Amino acid sequence: MTEPVHRSADSRTRSRRRGLAALGTAALLVVSLTACGGGAVSGKSADGRTEITVSGMPPTTLPAGRKDFLAQVKAFEKANPDIRIKPTDALWDAKTFPARLASGQLETVFRVPLTYPPEMIERHQIADLSKEIEALPHGAEFDKRLLAPATDSDGKVYGIPTEVYSVGLVYNRELFSRAGLDPDKPPATWDELRTAARTITDRTGVAGFGMHTTDNTGGWMLTTMTYSYGGRMEKESGGKQVTAFREGPTGKALGLLKAMRWTDGSMGKQHLRGTDDLTRDFAGGKVAMLLGPPSTYGAYVSKFHGRPDAYGQAPLPSGGEKATLLGGGVAVVSPKADAAQRTAAAKWIDFFHLRTKYDPAQAAERTAQVAADKNPAGIPGLPFYDAKVSGPAAAAEREHSNVPLKNFDPYVNSLGTTEYVVEPPVAAQELYAALDSAVQAVLTRESADPAAELEKADRRIGPALDRSQR
Repeated sequence: MTEPVHRSADSRTRSRRRGLAALGTAALLVVSLTACGGGAVSGKSADGRTEITVSGMPPTTLPAGRKDFLAQVKAFEKANPDIRIKPTDALWDAKTFPARLASGQLETVFRVPLTYPPEMIERHQIADLSKEIEALPHGAEFDKRLLAPATDSDGKVYGIPTEVYSVGLVYNRELFSRAGLDPDKPPATWDELRTAARTITDRTGVAGFGMHTTDNTGGWMLTTMTYSYGGRMEKESGGKQVTAFREGPTGKALGLLKAMRWTDGSMGKQHLRGTDDLTRDFAGGKVAMLLGPPSTYGAYVSKFHGRPDAYGQAPLPSGGEKATLLGGGVAVVSPKADAAQRTAAAKWIDFFHLRTKYDPAQAAERTAQVAADKNPAGIPGLPFYDAKVSGPAAAAEREHSNVPLKNFDPYVNSLGTTEYVVEPPVAAQELYAALDSAVQAVLTRESADPAAELEKADRRIGPALDRSQR
């Protein structure tokens, strides 16, 4: 899943052009990733320059953003006079992407969700960028956890992350205080979360915890919980990915939700909510805790007018493993690209997407611009590089931030020791959809049996897994 951005159109494209791409979900989250549409790889332009096509240009309906994007193209070409960029404005569409990929008509550089590279690597649909990444500024200092989704078993890297997020615990600090809980010490385990949710409900009358359940978000967040219990949703068997969510950890997560709903009464009575619904209720003080990445703050403040000081962000509670779901987008390159084009592509990705991650001046400029547009600026996120590289850029960003940074400290302080697990590698959205029903069942029917609901979900997802691996 990827997370939606809640900013004005032009400010969204302005921040995006400086490397702050928007992430989001088909539910909570989901990235508006661009890909597809352009022609075949071009090779050399008429004047002998290396020519590449790239996705990501805003459409004509966003004239300011389109103008800014083209200005970035012009600046890149000035800095790299031997390269010519041909941008396209085709948008990512999960329904049409497979056909466009099979037709070979994607751009030289296009972006996909982090779930896609493993299968594309296996099918030789994207280029090995290992050497090109090593040649980039700070290429050797990339956080290997972020490169892992695009890395094969031999250690070759086939993509460059452009935006990433990890799911944590979002909580209302004011409700914690009203319930007599310490807002600076959010729950670190699921047992602690259960206790805190019950306490908040008993002392304030507010639902202590809310769970996503619709539009694939229920399965997405159940997957996240499963990772924290040490489980996985899929595993390899006989050369294919098969379901793994009936092996124990997912059942524990689903059982916890059922107990909180029916035994504790700490989840309220509204249980058919997607990302916007749940964020709206959270901003309105109707829910004390939910799962989400730090970017939830953007919608919480800008779209639903939540109180900035009440927002808290912590790492995902542990069920035995300090692990959480890693999502986002990765830029990949057509396998048709020759050596010169691969080098040009890597340079463009670095110029357009990565500079704010390691260049303090770029980070400061980007954050100041977003803040000037009256949008949440400098929301803490995952560092792309090791501390000596990411640290100065993050510090520059903090100087211009307009968010309550201290409220994100529990999350930020956990990043160095958290395991990031990518979303299921095959038919992830179909799997999430099947699991939505399981989550809904245990929250709306007291008689629902978690094991039986997971068995039903297993039967539903089987055909989709088979189709995806033919």
